[in-house]
Amino acid sequence: MFRARTRMPVLLIVPALVCGVTAGVLPAAAPAQAGESVTVAADQADRYRQMVRRLADRDPRWEVQSAAWSALKSDLPDAVTKFLSPGGGYEEARARAAKNASRNDLIISRTIATTTDKSSPIVHVTAVRASHGTLAEKDRYVRTGLKEAQDLDAKHSPIQQAKQQAQQDRDFVADLALNGSGPWVRAAAQRAVQLGTDADIAEFFKYAWISAADCDIQAYRMDVAEQQLRSRRQFDQLSVAAQQAQQAYEATSGAAKAKAAEEARTAWNTAAEVAAATRQQWQADEQLAQAQAKAWGMVHDFAIVASTQQDWPGIADKAATTGTAWTDELAWAQEQARQWTELAERTRANATAIPVVPTI
Repeated sequence: MFRARTRMPVLLIVPALVCGVTAGVLPAAAPAQAGESVTVAADQADRYRQMVRRLADRDPRWEVQSAAWSALKSDLPDAVTKFLSPGGGYEEARARAAKNASRNDLIISRTIATTTDKSSPIVHVTAVRASHGTLAEKDRYVRTGLKEAQDLDAKHSPIQQAKQQAQQDRDFVADLALNGSGPWVRAAAQRAVQLGTDADIAEFFKYAWISAADCDIQAYRMDVAEQQLRSRRQFDQLSVAAQQAQQAYEATSGAAKAKAAEEARTAWNTAAEVAAATRQQWQADEQLAQAQAKAWGMVHDFAIVASTQQDWPGIADKAATTGTAWTDELAWAQEQARQWTELAERTRANATAIPVVPTI
């Protein structure tokens, strides 16, 4: 029996914090030279573009993906920065996505409430299935899936009765309910175990497990997107404040020089602490993604030798795809941790470069 004992924190599907990015500049060694300033600005622009490209490629919300691509393709030189700024394109797209998701949830919940497995069996079962799905699955169901299910019910198309489920498969689902690779997978397995019929166990293997796996990675990607924007905004604000403090120190003379030097050092160190904390968060994300990739590798290895009536070849393929997705997330987290390590070191160096000025 495969046992995925990785414990994962619950990730929010719709993050509550509203975050963005200011157009601050990254720290350069003090005092900055003209050439260094150009390089720092180029580094910042490249990082922002990386962030928007990731949103365009990986964000689970089509509204965010579309808006991110528009920013990337724009001819305006500040389109990417404005997209990530407070009140910019990202926040607008996120709000649209939340509104659309709420509408879809309402339609699906009303469908469940107004149908039964006797009166409209296909509509009812597909609506329940969609209610636990990803944002994309819910959107597809509202756009086309509901009508398709209604048409099938109108033709009195029967639902095929599930075969008796093997005890080995029931034990497998019970194990996932306790030790599954992510919170959504565990929740899906727990529902199947609690309901307990052959149809519920069959539904888990055929639909719910796959959908829950996608929900886990969807939640992770949305969470790290918010984390990344929040950290960048805070760091850039502190970097601007530190540069201003250093300029004040450089322009000060006499008895006030020592105080100005201390204030500049403190400002740079504060920014460095934020960078170090952000690096630690990305290192935690590394561990989470690595554990998920390992867990899905174990699912794949189990599936290729399993012999019960489930579609194990299909499960093996899905496990391989999901494992690859988590391996990609691991690589992204590792790169972010590297970048924030570099930022923490550069910012701390700015603090130590300011000499201790003796008080007069």
